[in-house]
Amino acid sequence: MNAAAIREALPYTPRDLTRAQLQRQDVYLYESPKLGRRVTVVRPSGLALALEFEFAAEIDAFVERPRLLRVDGAGQELSFWTRTHRGLEQFHLLTAYPDGHTGPARAAARKRDAIVATAAEAQVALRLVPETQFLRRAVENANRIRLLPYVQTARDLSKADELREHVLALFEIQTRHSFYHIERVLSSYDARDVRAITCSLIHGGQLRINWTVKLHMHTMVEMGGNS
Repeated sequence: MNAAAIREALPYTPRDLTRAQLQRQDVYLYESPKLGRRVTVVRPSGLALALEFEFAAEIDAFVERPRLLRVDGAGQELSFWTRTHRGLEQFHLLTAYPDGHTGPARAAARKRDAIVATAAEAQVALRLVPETQFLRRAVENANRIRLLPYVQTARDLSKADELREHVLALFEIQTRHSFYHIERVLSSYDARDVRAITCSLIHGGQLRINWTVKLHMHTMVEMGGNS
């Protein structure tokens, strides 16, 4: 199923940001190869989580700002909805609750408990995602940002299918190659095109890298679970 068909079949659509939010908040957007549409999120943590879903091979689709959850009479907007290829659906809420035993921390803990209880009562599968975790995963976030433009470029290459076959053929002979080696073996093609196709295969799950290691020309690429 292509991105347009997946988008039309989704049970949720992203709420549009208001004019005030667009003007006052830290807004990020990008064209999603997975979804075939523009993704618009707020705050760096929102972008980091969106890109995590974008490059997660097991995630079939995701939607930002999918719905509200009524908590203690007020609306709590959930950050994302995701669906895996196996059909498992889950909501995700980015949280920035303070730690400790101060008044604000205790109030935040009560709010968190109320959200969890409301989600359980409504039979909503909800995952709380602390924003602080992305500070510890800066390399992973940066790697996804670096790969994204190549994945976007790969969609428009005239010889994309031909190149994809050649790159995958290398991994049938040997299961690990560096970016440098792939581009050197396929030197009859533009190295930028080869890199774009390699990145698109990582995006699709046919190939994989270690996201925790900073990307460079000699980063090792391996066969992925969707090959």
